[in-house]
Amino acid sequence: MAISASISAETTTLCSMERPGLSQKDGTGYYWELLRAIYQEENIELKHRSAPFKRCLQLVERGMVDGAVAVFSTPERAMKFNYPKSRLNVSTYGLIYLKETSLEEINNVDSSVGIIRGYDFSAWLPANIKLVRLNGNTQAIGMLKLKRIQYHADDLQDVLLTLKKMGEPQDQFVFKSLHTKNLYVPFTKNARGQRMADSFDAGLKKASERGELKRLAEKYGINQDPA
Repeated sequence: MAISASISAETTTLCSMERPGLSQKDGTGYYWELLRAIYQEENIELKHRSAPFKRCLQLVERGMVDGAVAVFSTPERAMKFNYPKSRLNVSTYGLIYLKETSLEEINNVDSSVGIIRGYDFSAWLPANIKLVRLNGNTQAIGMLKLKRIQYHADDLQDVLLTLKKMGEPQDQFVFKSLHTKNLYVPFTKNARGQRMADSFDAGLKKASERGELKRLAEKYGINQDPA
């Protein structure tokens, strides 16, 4: 979209953990390209920032960035952030484990489940399991192969994209789907955050009507379009 030299585009800064193929540190990936298209519709320039998931939420809460990318909506988070009406994506979460491991073993006292720092899967993980906090899926895959954890709980699509980037064959693992939930971009709990949330909704609608959402989903092999 061309911008008049006499008019400066407003900017918004969003934070995301690195997700191969989705939100990479260099600003490439499905989420970053989609978010640029959304905000371009509203004449807003997108700036990206990469940080661990938990750190991104802290930055939004402190007003150091405008929003965080690909986050569940929970009652606790709804009190801290402004959520747009529209979702960013729909993701299927579950457990990943080596084929030689049985799912029934998850209740054993010696079993441990990897989970990315800041994620909250308490609603669908057994209450008595041992959680190991990790920095990302690359670390999780390495620990699964070394048998330092028996299971990893995460977005199954994120793990598949990480395996692809690492050059690891996916057929050595079992992918057990357990839960499907919407992902959002939560914004700061102030007037600016609400305005950015409203701009997200408006820009998403316009980008969808132009066919941009479908094009990007096909480009990146994403199964579910935002809606």
